[in-house]
Amino acid sequence: MLLRRYMTEAARHLERAGVDSPQLCAQLLVCSVLNITRLDCVLGADRKLTEEQLTDLNQLILRRTNREPLVHILGRKEFFSRNFHITPDTLIPRPETELLVETALNLLPESKRLFFADIGAGSGCIGITLALERGLWRGVLLEISEKALGVAKFNAQNLNATSNLAYIRADMCRAPLKPCFFDLLVSNPPYIAESETDMVMDEVLCFEPHCALFSLCNGTLHLEAVVRLAARVLKKEGMVLVEHGAKQGEQVRALLDSAGVFGNIGTQRDLAGLDRCTCAIKT
Repeated sequence: MLLRRYMTEAARHLERAGVDSPQLCAQLLVCSVLNITRLDCVLGADRKLTEEQLTDLNQLILRRTNREPLVHILGRKEFFSRNFHITPDTLIPRPETELLVETALNLLPESKRLFFADIGAGSGCIGITLALERGLWRGVLLEISEKALGVAKFNAQNLNATSNLAYIRADMCRAPLKPCFFDLLVSNPPYIAESETDMVMDEVLCFEPHCALFSLCNGTLHLEAVVRLAARVLKKEGMVLVEHGAKQGEQVRALLDSAGVFGNIGTQRDLAGLDRCTCAIKT
């Protein structure tokens, strides 16, 4: 079968299965199996696929029609223009989380050496990006999952960020971090209430780690833990940046205010105009 025909049939099959962006999905899967670029798919549309290639492609198409995330099938996700290795043991990085990184980079000095902690690091996309964007910054990636921390270490090594980073396996609710030491604490903690399970897409609910998604106390347990931790480990004038749900901005601001040690509390909105991350300075 010619590549052109296979691409057309695969896209139709994915579309019938209700998969988003079926043509792009088919193209990316073909690129993965054939180890070619998307441009090669167009320029080489008349190439003939081997039986082995067809078998491999059909297996991937089947996985996608069964709603396995494309990121898991490909094993990678772009974040801040870098490819991160992603497995089912980690949360898939979202474009919204780039706002957390952009805010830190915009608000903190580039030329000053500082120390940061990425709490609940997962794949490491936040902390690793900060370390790569700011060569003078040094960071700690803290993660409770041994497998997720292994993914973060792999990404740091693969992206040449190991010299700027250290790793701690620990629960963010009992994080063994030095008091009054850090200039920046960033976190994308679990913040979905368990009562909101029916609002989560099946692809997320069935394939991403629940421990990275859901939090007790109506979704606030880990947000509260991040605020308590920031109050303890940040230096004076240190910054906390935490991602949260679109309807949790007011609640997070109240948590920071009630801690009694934070000022300049404000919430950043994402490209959709939704509350996405809240920032505060330790006074």
